[in-house]
Amino acid sequence: MSLSSVPADQPLRYELLGRLRIIRGRVDLTPEAPKLAKLLALLLVRAGQAVPGERLVAELWEHEPPRCAHASLRVYVSQLRKLLSGPRGGSPIVTTSPGYILDVSGAMTDFQEFEALYEHGRERYFAADFRQACELLRRALNRWRGPVLEGLPGSLAIESFAAVQEEKRLNCTELGIDAALAIGRHHEVIEELKGLLVHHPLREPFYRQLMAALYRAGRQGDALGVYHHARRVIREELGVEPGPSLRLAQEAILRADPSRLQQAGVLPAATP
Repeated sequence: MSLSSVPADQPLRYELLGRLRIIRGRVDLTPEAPKLAKLLALLLVRAGQAVPGERLVAELWEHEPPRCAHASLRVYVSQLRKLLSGPRGGSPIVTTSPGYILDVSGAMTDFQEFEALYEHGRERYFAADFRQACELLRRALNRWRGPVLEGLPGSLAIESFAAVQEEKRLNCTELGIDAALAIGRHHEVIEELKGLLVHHPLREPFYRQLMAALYRAGRQGDALGVYHHARRVIREELGVEPGPSLRLAQEAILRADPSRLQQAGVLPAATP
């Protein structure tokens, strides 16, 4: 890839929700060298913060760093500056006394877009605007292309960032399904929930949502079967009973009491 072919008037776009990808316009600037890609990722997960050179050396070389590690770090930073420099030569990497800062204020990032859509979706959900919340939360999830920084060698900073983002993704997924259930899309979420439970067999909210979706679809027996499966898995893995919300959903379905079904979230709450 020739840097002369990069459009001068386009902002950088950083993508971390999947494999690392850096784009300007339609030109892919993602560094191929593993150490260079990892350095960029380490600066990105702490975007806007000063990252000490000592920390970067420790995370770039997970075992004993070579004697030339600090010199190599300066070379990598210089290469990244050249790669990310704008049309007027300005670089988003700033040198500070303890280390380096990656300034993303003039760029686009998929993880910041996800955060903004997720927060807006949460606001609309708790304002009972479920249709708009459903749309926003789905758009947020569409920013994900795979596991955070997929394929990149791990480090404490990257693994910590990935764990936080993955938890946010799951919370966004749960809220999006609740919004879909609130607007009567129970048939649409059944298959999605079954797939999610294959990967997250201990996440009780997904079981509760699947029970609700099946019950609303007229599949009371299947809904109770989900509870018994969840109970078996949770007892085998953790040695405890399912939590209160799951037990409440099972009891409500068994009693077929509308008020209990609404309280458990199996049926939508009555509206004035």
